[in-house]
Amino acid sequence: MKLYQGLTQVQVDDEMADDTTFTITTELSKPLNFSPSDLYRYVDSVLKPGSRHDQNNLKFVTDPAFIGENYDYTSTPLTAKLTDFEQKMNFARAVVADLNRHVSVNIDTAHHEFQLLFVD
Repeated sequence: MKLYQGLTQVQVDDEMADDTTFTITTELSKPLNFSPSDLYRYVDSVLKPGSRHDQNNLKFVTDPAFIGENYDYTSTPLTAKLTDFEQKMNFARAVVADLNRHVSVNIDTAHHEFQLLFVD
């Protein structure tokens, strides 16, 4: 699955990954542009958790130009400081690159970990 799907569709005891007492860990060879928690906050601000794809505007996770024109940059602390067009577009391209990476999700209940295993 893609990272944005893992962040919006996988739950632990009816709670989304970033809302639980579980730690989010990553296993990857190429680093992310943003932390999983920052990505989760972004996704949470633009997609409805647990919704079907037809209930969300997936351009917020797939189209940098759409994000640049339509995202409310004041909605999260990560983007509130972005003021000029080039900064906003750099953010949009980087967030799309991160959210569209392929990932496997493992929930380790013994260690209270929500493990993101990137396959790229």
